[in-house]
Amino acid sequence: MSATVLEISDARRAFADRQALADVSLQVAAGEIVALLGPNGAGKTTLMRAIAGRLRLDSGSVKVNGLEPYSSPAARAALGIVPQAIALYTQLTVRQNLEVFARLAGLAGPRVDASVAVAMSRAGLSDRADERLVNLSGGMQRRLNIVAGTLHHPKLLLLDEPTVGVDLHARESIHALLRVLRDSGMGILFSTHDFDQAAEVADRAAFMIDGRLVSAGPVEDLIRDTFGEAREIVVVFHKAPADAARQILGAWKLTASDDEHEWNGPQSGDYSALARLEADLQQAGAHVSEIRVREPGLGGVFRHLTDRSRL
Repeated sequence: MSATVLEISDARRAFADRQALADVSLQVAAGEIVALLGPNGAGKTTLMRAIAGRLRLDSGSVKVNGLEPYSSPAARAALGIVPQAIALYTQLTVRQNLEVFARLAGLAGPRVDASVAVAMSRAGLSDRADERLVNLSGGMQRRLNIVAGTLHHPKLLLLDEPTVGVDLHARESIHALLRVLRDSGMGILFSTHDFDQAAEVADRAAFMIDGRLVSAGPVEDLIRDTFGEAREIVVVFHKAPADAARQILGAWKLTASDDEHEWNGPQSGDYSALARLEADLQQAGAHVSEIRVREPGLGGVFRHLTDRSRL
């Protein structure tokens, strides 16, 4: 059984009259990737700041490698932190950037060269070692940004939206890098709004809503617990449906996206029932753009949890 590198127990933190964290408990093991999911304002950033030692909890505890990061330099030294924005020197080369960050992380002498060589290899940038950052693609810069946070071989790596603004090929390369880091024994916690990304790369997912951790577990288990053996219906409209159509959608147990142009839910009945759903919606005056059935994912789990939290 892998050692626990992050242990959060009953974490609470309030700002004025807003409870940003409400009894949050979560663990991350060595050699595991956990995705932290939730809408803006759910408490993800507050939780990440507490893990990074930048925020004191009102109650509860956060332990990194067994120590409290807010008060322990050794706990903070066991962390690697990768921000969403590229935090590198644009006029320095790949090698020079990594050498700077290695020394900032406390490495010296031969350890700098060895860590830089490993980081460049993991990022697939060994052949670009002497290229300046400004000459690299966005995906390459993202990979360099990630490995810059791993030069001191942290026990736990924290990332915020690691693939924001990159194309599909670059995203796949970043996912491959995260798996390499996981397989080296590193624990990884990343926050994202990209449910497909979380399902593809994470071993476990944790959902936060209104400061609470409402569900956490292996990705496949979360999807199965929500949908069972059913698939997912997706109904897309040209514009948000009126009340009559909303009643039909509710009867089918479909829930809406934020702008109500897309509705999702478990498939009930056979495929022939979808023709009846479409006909009923059109009779109710709704302009249906598309109805399809797909394998369910974490987006559907999130919509289910959000709908349940409103009850």
